[in-house]
Order: sequence, then C-alpha cells, then structure tokens
Amino acid sequence: MPSLLLIRHTTVCDSYRGICYGQSDVPLHVTWQDDFFHVAQNISSQKTFDGLYSSPLSRCAKLAHTLAVEVGQAVQIDHRLMERNFGEWELQQWSSIYEATGAAMDGLINQPETFAPPGGETTRSFADRVWDWCQSLPAHGHCLAVTHGGCIAAIRGLLLGLEVRAWLELIPKPGEIVEVKW
Repeated sequence: MPSLLLIRHTTVCDSYRGICYGQSDVPLHVTWQDDFFHVAQNISSQKTFDGLYSSPLSRCAKLAHTLAVEVGQAVQIDHRLMERNFGEWELQQWSSIYEATGAAMDGLINQPETFAPPGGETTRSFADRVWDWCQSLPAHGHCLAVTHGGCIAAIRGLLLGLEVRAWLELIPKPGEIVEVKW
C-alpha cells in the first residue's frame, strides 16, 4: 500500500491574497525561510522516503529542494503536480472574476465534468491528471510530494470518495503536511 506525505507550499507573497493564481508562478512570502525551517523540522522526524516529488512551480520546487537535503533524495519534478489551470482567470482577483461571471464560476464545483474557466481545465481533467501521478508511485513506497492545495484536496477527495463540492474543506493550510495511504 503506498504511503504519501503531501506538503502544500508555504504562504505566497501578500500581494497575491484574493488572487486566482493557479499555475502562475508567484513568489513566496518574505517569511519563506522560516516557513521552510518549520516544515523541515516536521519532516526530519519521519522515516526514510522512497521518493521526493514536486510541482515545477517555484513555490513548491524551492521547498522541495530544501527538503532534499533533509531526506537524502533528489527532487523529481512532475508537471502533473501543478495546481489547476484556471486559464484566463489567472492573476485576477477572485472578486473580479465573480463580478464578471456571476454564479457561472460555481461550475467549478457543480459541473466538474464539463465546466472550465476560459482556456483552463475542468475539475475532472485536473483530478484525473493528479490521480494519474498517484498511480505512478511505487506500490509499497513511502513518498513525499510538495504540491498545491487543490492537488492535495483532489487526492484526498478521490480517496475518500467525496463529491467535488466537499473537496474545498480538504485544502490544507500553506506549509501543512497531510498523510494519505491507499
């Protein structure tokens, strides 16, 4: 049975609060070094890992490369661990998106199979991409991945058999570590 520690990247720069940034490469908060230290402390007490994976976005990869020293593993960058592609909504205020689209943005949750932001991906295609990565892990390994809140929520939601609307409650805080097994 695979065992996986999922770490959400740490807090992004304050100027991105309330912004839909998805797959955009945004900078980390000025406290990133302290944040990394706390994550590394929590990881150092864990048993050995069979692999260390990361989204290619710098807010994840930077932490993964820091953790590589702690866990003695090279970082394997995998695009399937990227956050959801929000297309034309990226780098816009969530409130502006809502003003422009109204309740249409609820399609992210209410129509996961068919709704996508303009130029973005559906919830189903996003979840399938992330789950494809999960299926590629060693069958009996203990791995570590630095990724995004949406990816972690999708993995947890799929494993628990929850409807997409329940996934929002599964998004961890920045820097939070979540363990899953299947």
